[in-house]
Amino acid sequence: MIDLKKRKQWIWFFGLLTVFIVLLLGLYVRMISVRSAAFETVSEERISPVRVQETLSTEVWRTTSFLARVEGGQTIDIIADVGGWVVEKKVVLGEEVKKGDALIVLEDPRRVLKLKESQARLKSANANLSELKRKYDQSLTLVEKGIVARDTLDSLSNQVASESANVDSLEASFGLMKWDVDNLTVGSPISGRIVEVLPDVGQEVTAGQLVVKMVSIEEKRVVAGVEPRWARIIRPGMTVKLSTTLNGRLEETEGSVIGVSPNIDSLSGTYRVEAQLINNEYNWLPGEIVNMEIPVELLTDVVIVPRTAVLSDSDNLFIFLYQGGKAIKIPVTVEWINDREGSISADLIPDGSSIIIEGHVGLAGGQLVRLTQ
Repeated sequence: MIDLKKRKQWIWFFGLLTVFIVLLLGLYVRMISVRSAAFETVSEERISPVRVQETLSTEVWRTTSFLARVEGGQTIDIIADVGGWVVEKKVVLGEEVKKGDALIVLEDPRRVLKLKESQARLKSANANLSELKRKYDQSLTLVEKGIVARDTLDSLSNQVASESANVDSLEASFGLMKWDVDNLTVGSPISGRIVEVLPDVGQEVTAGQLVVKMVSIEEKRVVAGVEPRWARIIRPGMTVKLSTTLNGRLEETEGSVIGVSPNIDSLSGTYRVEAQLINNEYNWLPGEIVNMEIPVELLTDVVIVPRTAVLSDSDNLFIFLYQGGKAIKIPVTVEWINDREGSISADLIPDGSSIIIEGHVGLAGGQLVRLTQ
């Protein structure tokens, strides 16, 4: 009985020991699995995601930028060619008009009556001239037949010449009077915007009096102060890029250089550069400040990279390249750079590598990286 009881105790003991060992093995396996997973996670976290740009060799104009002010076109003073009384104002302040549009209508009954008188006298003179020519042609036939004397024909010839000169004089007089009447309607010599309309309805206007001020809308331009070293290479007709930002939206257009002032401004130490707007689709108004970007040098065999891809380390510039799953740090010399992009000589970029343009923050040379879309 005692041996049987001890035997059962040993069986229980070994059974519990076996269960305990199995549990220890299970916990150990679990711990190893968790540690492996954690290690893999940490390793993956250390592999930085980056976005790259292929190294494509191209050519680009090196540019420099200046602040420029938008100026309106030339201000035009509209002068009355004839006098009269204002009967109608066709335009108001700020209105946009086209070349030839009526601005002010004048009235002068005396000029109209003189025009009618001149027209009647011209008609009468033309009728007399026609009659004299008829008589001359008739007399010419009779002279050839010997019925009328030669002196009569000569007299008629002189009368025709005299009346013809009278008709020419009356036509000139009629033309001047008609010009006066036609100019009772003051028209716009240019396309522009009304700045001021001086006379009121009913007011008398004399010849030579200022009646309307307007500004041209066809010659809006931008003016910039340029340093002497850049002013030397700017030429009339050169295309410049003009831009500004309104409510976070980029407005960009082009202009054509009109010219560069021959003298330097003593206060700013710059030369005045004027460029005419090629297309003012954003309706930039006089007084607005825009950025004028001028091409100064053509760079060839270069790679264009975003401005943010060029990093600095003390006084040195460098970029990160992607090669074989690693970030490679290389020093570079930037030939040209602005606030958006820069150019690097294509010879500095090894074959088979790409330029890291995003995700380079915190990177170190030789660090593992992975590509993202």
